[in-house]
Amino acid sequence: MSTSNKSLIQNGTGDLPKIHLTTTDGARAEIYLHGAHITSWIPAGGSEVLFLSPKAIFRPGASIRGGVPIIFPQFGGMGQLPAHGFARNLTWDLTESAPDHAILHLRESESELSIWPHKFELEYTVRIGGNQLEMSLKVTNTDSTPFEFTAALHTYLRVRDLHHTTVGGLKGVWLADRTNTSTDIKRETTQKDEWLKFPGEVDSIYFDVVDPVQLVQDEQKTTVEKSGFSDVVVWNPGREKCEASKDMLPDGYLEFVCIEAVAVEKPIKLEPGETWVGMQRLIV
Repeated sequence: MSTSNKSLIQNGTGDLPKIHLTTTDGARAEIYLHGAHITSWIPAGGSEVLFLSPKAIFRPGASIRGGVPIIFPQFGGMGQLPAHGFARNLTWDLTESAPDHAILHLRESESELSIWPHKFELEYTVRIGGNQLEMSLKVTNTDSTPFEFTAALHTYLRVRDLHHTTVGGLKGVWLADRTNTSTDIKRETTQKDEWLKFPGEVDSIYFDVVDPVQLVQDEQKTTVEKSGFSDVVVWNPGREKCEASKDMLPDGYLEFVCIEAVAVEKPIKLEPGETWVGMQRLIV
């Protein structure tokens, strides 16, 4: 890390290091080095777009509830690793920072090699400006053998009232409903309605999503675009699971919807030296 980058780092909640991005047009973002975790994004002339739980845990080894956790190299419990892998629980290196962007890196350590025996490099670029937030995750196989992984940018979008919020852009897309299982990703049915509503828990993986997805509440629309990631997850835990979460308020589920770019149905396979890039863009 360069001296100039070190000078940009501040102490955040729980004394975890973080940085702020602020552009000339007034767009702002907050990124913790812990997990390369975006905890805040305010577009130019706008208000907070991301949800962060008031009970979020900020400490080494724990994941932060809200914002944009990075899921790598395993989505959910679909493998032998801890749920959602380890990238969100590790400290990343800040390698470049400017008013409108930051680049962070993560490489394997002996601890990760003991549970996932593959050498890798992750590069995460966060870019803001105007009404857009762009996140780009680059994965490089630095090992001598191939490996496979699944990944996601697990984005918590703040809503004013869940019951007056809908998600569009998924009609006709094949999906798997995971409300009763954490491992089954078989294509079960297609999305019948033009607009997805939230009468209770929603946990669905949509496969091979091509078009942008929209979160609509009152007069505001947030568009989620992606590339590299083939799938999309839409998630809200509902009351029962929210009440059981130690890092959520009992009614916290009313304040967010997760829409996340995911590569899960078909794991990404990288040969030695190969690179994959997945991008997600939010537009308000």
